[in-house]
Amino acid sequence: MTHLRSEQLLAAPELGVLEVLETAIDVAILALLAAHPELRDDADVITLPAAEAALDVVDTAHALGALVNRYRLALTLPDNDSSDLPF
Repeated sequence: MTHLRSEQLLAAPELGVLEVLETAIDVAILALLAAHPELRDDADVITLPAAEAALDVVDTAHALGALVNRYRLALTLPDNDSSDLPF
């Protein structure tokens, strides 16, 4: 987990909410794995509907986390905005 500085938030205010989102993703995954330990055992067959749904949420949460990381990376790249062109 990173600790944001005020300078970072001034440059990219969205980093604040991304930090909160990443924490929520981590907590959601941990809670679901605690509620459904069978998901941690690499079981080939998950039969309970709640466990199947939890696995879908965990998979989607991992994907969302990857997208958040991609966005953070994009913020570090040079801006391709052409709004400063005189025409």
